[in-house]
Amino acid sequence: MNKAEPYLLLSPAYLLIGGFMFYPMATVLLLSFQQYQLMDPLNTPFIGLSHYGAMLEDAYFWRSLWNSIVWVGLSVFCQFGLGFLLAILLNSTSFWGKGIYQAIVFTPWAISGFLIAIMWAWMLNGEFGVVNDLLIRSGLIDQKIGFLSRSDTALLSCVLANIWFGITFFAIMLYAALQAIPPSLYEAADMDGASSWQVFKAVTVPMVKSTIVVTVLLRSIWIFNWADLIWVMTKGGPAGSSQTLALYVFQKAFLGLDFGYASALGVALTVLSLIFTAAFLRVTRFHEAEVV
Repeated sequence: MNKAEPYLLLSPAYLLIGGFMFYPMATVLLLSFQQYQLMDPLNTPFIGLSHYGAMLEDAYFWRSLWNSIVWVGLSVFCQFGLGFLLAILLNSTSFWGKGIYQAIVFTPWAISGFLIAIMWAWMLNGEFGVVNDLLIRSGLIDQKIGFLSRSDTALLSCVLANIWFGITFFAIMLYAALQAIPPSLYEAADMDGASSWQVFKAVTVPMVKSTIVVTVLLRSIWIFNWADLIWVMTKGGPAGSSQTLALYVFQKAFLGLDFGYASALGVALTVLSLIFTAAFLRVTRFHEAEVV
């Protein structure tokens, strides 16, 4: 076989990847060095690192970055914790109708993010939302709260909706990993007199570590780059209190029509994602994880 033949056979895939991934990425990188206003598309002078310098002095950028950290951190932490707990409960219990219950529990993952945002926006509405009604009826509050119109609750309200949506992802993935653990390991631990906590720490966690690392990493990146839910619920308001970096890129590009600065923000978003990925894999020692 000719040594060049495999590369020739793979060339269509390389062309597709280059056309749909690397070319747009290179275009965005070049735009980040230009002054590109969509209202004046013929005037695109090269300005070097000016956009990146302006970004460092942009208060909205730093606020959006901090909001992104809160948005990702709280969402992933709660989604993973509750999803792992749900997976353990489903794996350790057996009851009539378990399949139907699983289908109901896993339903949120099949719902579009747009519909989830609309649903939670109505539930948290300050005037006629069901959450306010339940809190007033239970005596926890005596007057209605505008969850989405207050700067101290807008981002947390979006996080709450995201947690409800993302629990299912971790539950599905971790439940599948738990079912793949050989029962003989638990039998051996039981014969050795290990407690439930010791079994969990020495058997369960090491066997699903690779799944935990991959799911947490993927979900973190997805949420970091996900702006749909926040845009529908709060549009980044009030006064930017729920604006994340991904949403800031969208607003600069499609509302401000400043494609040059938006491209620079997009490059920063990508670099931050890559840095987080490298640091996360190093800290978790993914190469040492057991493959389930």
